[in-house]
Amino acid sequence: MNLAGTGFEIRPAERPDAAEIAAVLRRSITELCGADHNNDPKRLASWLRNKTEETALGWIDGPGSVLVADSPENHPRLLGVGMGLPEGEIVLNYVDPGARYQGVSKALMRALECYFIKIGVTRVRLRSTFTAERFYRSMGYVQSDIPIDPADRASAIFEKDLHP
Repeated sequence: MNLAGTGFEIRPAERPDAAEIAAVLRRSITELCGADHNNDPKRLASWLRNKTEETALGWIDGPGSVLVADSPENHPRLLGVGMGLPEGEIVLNYVDPGARYQGVSKALMRALECYFIKIGVTRVRLRSTFTAERFYRSMGYVQSDIPIDPADRASAIFEKDLHP
């Protein structure tokens, strides 16, 4: 999906993207989600533990849709990554810190919503970090539940009805 005037496009992730996907996730979590991990080394290490090239390869090869915001003319080339599972759950939506406030997350979310509509999913669910709550609300997501564990990185469960 080419987005005119944005300098990036949304496309399916490919295996050669795996290392860069992991790097984007790690930078985003480390630099943009401080309110969620409070720069606590143990919490940060726990969150980053599976943000590896090997894990990204598993996501790319697995069920669902892994999408990247690709900027072939800029570095880093990948500006963001999003992932949706076939049962209607968004499990990744991260942007590289250098691409924040450029519409990358919004474009990834819209592309994931299109994926869900295409496969017949009409209700989408996600776990939001505290940092991202306002963004998800702006995209029409409504808080439906809170995590049982207050130490959990995800501050709340959000849902949205999709209307094809």
